[in-house]
Amino acid sequence: PPPPRRGWGGGGGGGGGWWLKLLGASLPCAPPAPPPSPRLAGMLRSSVKRGGGGGIIDKMIPGYQDKIWAALPQGIKEYKVKSENDAFESGIASHKKWQGLLLSWKATEKGFAPSQKYRKPAVDWRRQMERGTMHYGRWYEGPKGSDFTPGNTVDRLENVKEPFSDAEWAERKQYRSWDIMKLGYAGLALFLAY
Repeated sequence: PPPPRRGWGGGGGGGGGWWLKLLGASLPCAPPAPPPSPRLAGMLRSSVKRGGGGGIIDKMIPGYQDKIWAALPQGIKEYKVKSENDAFESGIASHKKWQGLLLSWKATEKGFAPSQKYRKPAVDWRRQMERGTMHYGRWYEGPKGSDFTPGNTVDRLENVKEPFSDAEWAERKQYRSWDIMKLGYAGLALFLAY
């Protein structure tokens, strides 16, 4: 590993060097260490804490946590142990509750499967064409005996006033509020003027 820094907030005192690391400041220090050899690279990549793990208090006062625990009153010790155990067991109880609920719902999923008894008795038009069972219409679906099969079609645009007689059509034209062609020309004129 690289040697400890010399100067402000450098090595082992644990002083105010954290803000220098945060800002990434590079102050005068020892020259950088050469890159590690391939033999040591595996050790450096390891997650094992070397040099005596733990914080600086553990180095100054070895076993301080055990000493603090021994100095606590019995009631606080029991409370801490019970709270940790209760937290652990409450998670297990919550998991068991949700597991039972979700498994009970899981059993009802089979009822959502579509039943063949109530299936839609229809086949889409593409499959009917492939099977040769396509029916292109019935005699009453088109005007003048047309069923819209090839060679037996009717162009509905040849006579746009088909439901009305000539007198009825002339009467209807009197109440027409606006002509769609005039509206289209007016919109085009506005567009071009803009």
